[in-house]
Order: sequence, then structure tokens, then C-alpha cells
Amino acid sequence: MSITTVNVALPKNLQPSDRHLFEPYKTYKISNLPVLDLEEVFVTYTGFCANEDGLISDCHHDHPYQMAGYVAETMNYYQDASDHPENLIEMDEHKRYLLIHHPWYNYYHWLCECIPRLWRVRDQLKDVVLLIPEHYIKTDFISGSLLPFNVQNMFVIPRGKSLMVPKLRLPRIKPLCDSYDKLELKELAAFYSKYAIENIADINIGDKIYLSRRKAARKKVFNEDLVEKVMTQYGFKTVYNEDYTFLEQVRLYGHVKYLVSIHGSGLTNMMFMPEGGSVLEILKAKTNDLDRPSFVFWYEADALGHQYYAQISAPVNEPDDYFFGDFYIDIETLKKNMALMMNHS
Repeated sequence: MSITTVNVALPKNLQPSDRHLFEPYKTYKISNLPVLDLEEVFVTYTGFCANEDGLISDCHHDHPYQMAGYVAETMNYYQDASDHPENLIEMDEHKRYLLIHHPWYNYYHWLCECIPRLWRVRDQLKDVVLLIPEHYIKTDFISGSLLPFNVQNMFVIPRGKSLMVPKLRLPRIKPLCDSYDKLELKELAAFYSKYAIENIADINIGDKIYLSRRKAARKKVFNEDLVEKVMTQYGFKTVYNEDYTFLEQVRLYGHVKYLVSIHGSGLTNMMFMPEGGSVLEILKAKTNDLDRPSFVFWYEADALGHQYYAQISAPVNEPDDYFFGDFYIDIETLKKNMALMMNHS
């Protein structure tokens, strides 16, 4: 297996007090990801795969502290199928099925982990049947991101059901979500941008975007009115991704050179910005044992050739981890970071 070490540029505005949050993590490793053809595989609704040897490692992340949960979830589905045979679907032995999804269902994980698995077999789609969970196919960013691939053969897994698949094609999921194949990511971005330009009416609201989570279900900015005043001073427009379809977002972000937001899956859209943009991510300070800095967007920005800036902000409620905690953004620090980002560019 070929292993490559990826070096990541530190945030452009890194302060000495924050260096310990980034300096130890400025490299990561990636490896070649195989595409496996397997036989007689038990597949859960959520995308875990098992055979007579147990849970198949290529279907899940390499996070040792989560392994027990992966196994437990798979066993729960297996036990349910054993106790209730009507919940197990025997798939056609004359067809080969393709699996690309996994249990972490959100915009980032779909675009940066599931879609790359589809990309690696894009020339084989006429020969396979894509497996997709029932609740996925009803979501715009799922259906919209699949549309350019022109997937002809698809099997929608009924909610809660498991499958017994005689022939399964399984592209390996990347072991760590905080990692990127730069070439693959840029190829995917170009693929979607080309399709959107050719098929979707242009949406251009400017090249400076503040991405708000005001309409999101969780993780919001407590003092967002003050934040937006600063953004307005620099000519930024507030955007809610919820107002646009997936392919409309591809068009919109194709014009963006500057992107500011708190940590959240909407930042994934930096992949549609022209190379050489600038991204300011506002991260939650570490306040509990469950919390840690997330590097997914730092690493993504670097992989795409963007300049990355980071601001650490206090949570409104200290016990909240970074998945759920609301933010209180220090306005004076924000002003300094905005000035630095705009002057650098």
C-alpha cells in the first residue's frame, strides 16, 4: 500500500497562543484506497458491511475509540434480521451492487467521503446497482449530487431493513475523515462546476460571503447581528445555504473568493470556489473532554489551494461540544482577522 504524507500550511493569522492547536497537526497521511469485489455480504441500512469474518474494515473509519460502536450497531441489525426475517432482503445474485454510504449522514460526509467513493467507480456505473437508504434519496443534496453521474441503476433500501448481497462492489472509505486526496477533490469540484454551469441558471450575489447558520437546527452565533455589521463593512453578503438547491449552491460558490463562517458542514462548499480563495473559519474553544479542534475545513482549504484563517471563539454554554455548541464571537478579534484576511489578499 502506497502511503503519502501531506503537509498543511498553518493558518495565515495564527497567534502564538493558538499555535498548540494547529502546529502538532500540520501533516497527515493518505493511502491508495482499493475498490473491492466481495461475495455474500451482510449490509446494514446505515452502510456497515460484514461477512463470515466479521465487520469489513473497508466500510468504516479507522477510529479505534469508535470501533465498539461500529460492531454493536452491525450486530443490532444482524440480530434484528435473525429475529425478524422480514427485515432482511435477499438481493439478486445476478446483479452486482455498489455501496458508498456510511452512518454519518450530513452534507460534509456525503460530499467528501461518500461521493469520492462513487467517483472512483464512475466508469463502472452501468454495471452495478447503487444501494441508497430510503431517507437519503429524499434529500436534495443527495439527489442533486447524484444527478451529474446519471446513475441509471439504483436500489432504495427500505428504512431499517438489512440486505444480504451475493455480489458487492465496495470502494474503501477514507480511513480518516480529516484527510484529502487533493487531485481527487479538485477533479470532483471541476466535475460539479462544469455540470452546474451547463445546466443551472447563474446565481451571483458577489465574491464575499458570510455563511450564516441562523436557519440551521443547531450550532448558531449568539451575537450574529454584531457579526453581520462587521461583514457589511467589508462588503460581505449573508447567505443561507438552506435557500438554495445543491446545484444552485455550486453555481453561487463558483463566484466566491472570500468565505467566512463558524465551523459547520456548509463550509464544504469552499470546494466550488475558484482556487486561491480565502476562508475564515470560526472554531469553538475547547471547554470539555468531548471537545477537540476539528481540522476538516483547515485541511480542505489547504487541499483546494485556499488561504485559511482561524478564529477561536468562546461557547455560549461551556459544556457543549463543537457538534452542538452555540458561539459567542469576539467582535474586536473578528475585525482584526477580517482586516488581515482582506489585506493579505
